[in-house]
Amino acid sequence: MSSVLARTRGAAPASPKSRADVVRVRAGQVTVARVRGLPRPVADEVRRLGAADRDLLTVALYHGGLAEAGRDERRPQAKPGDIVVFDHEKPYDPAVINARDVVVVVVPGTMLGAGAGLVRRQAARPQPCESGMRAVLAAILSRLADHLGDLPGTAAAHLADALVCMLVTAVTEAPAEHAAATTGLADRIRAYVLAELSDPGLCVETVARRFAISPRYLHELFRRQGATFAAWVRYERLVRIRRDLGDPALADRTATAIAARWGVYDTGHLSRALKREFGQTATEIRANPPA
Repeated sequence: MSSVLARTRGAAPASPKSRADVVRVRAGQVTVARVRGLPRPVADEVRRLGAADRDLLTVALYHGGLAEAGRDERRPQAKPGDIVVFDHEKPYDPAVINARDVVVVVVPGTMLGAGAGLVRRQAARPQPCESGMRAVLAAILSRLADHLGDLPGTAAAHLADALVCMLVTAVTEAPAEHAAATTGLADRIRAYVLAELSDPGLCVETVARRFAISPRYLHELFRRQGATFAAWVRYERLVRIRRDLGDPALADRTATAIAARWGVYDTGHLSRALKREFGQTATEIRANPPA
């Protein structure tokens, strides 16, 4: 199982009697897989999910069995119903114990945008999915795992986008008893904003009101991290607009319609903004989609 979850070191040899079934599907840049049984015999095959790529992040939802998600001396134990993030930039050594049913989601860090840093900070920390957004994510992943073979190709981009938004929100969700704490407030704000990018009314005032802070304090939180709120939101929207413009499944949609999907209705300077940020206008992106 260690090869499914992250790059490993010192993995124990597989038992010749071990058996595992692996079903996987690509949804845009996201890979979703279900591993059942004792997965070490399929280590080489599952590694092709992309575990050798240091930019990848893996989120594992455990349905059966126990796992230790540790690095160095830290080895917190994941129980059935927990989700665990594994960061492929770090040499985690997850020792899986009797893991029988695991849903794995592999996401490029670049697809998470600024949310990648938020998710990486939660690496190797098992999180229960008993309530809140994590419970929603666990339910969706469980159902998705049952229908991996039924997904139409045209839905891939939308599914990947939805999964990314849910992953960032769920993994960075603070426990209710700590919701008002200053520590991690900026992370929670970023996760919330990433999930609400399609809202054209998203602005400093609405976000500040959502988190019961002043607009001035919200600006200060972003200033401390070397950015402005408006510039960060604009960049994250442009990333998604660029991706959709290059998606063949959305070729029948105008650039204006795609921009509106991400909360941008004033498209007078859209091509100029894309050119400045990515070196291509909307027309050029459609003619030569990014890899």
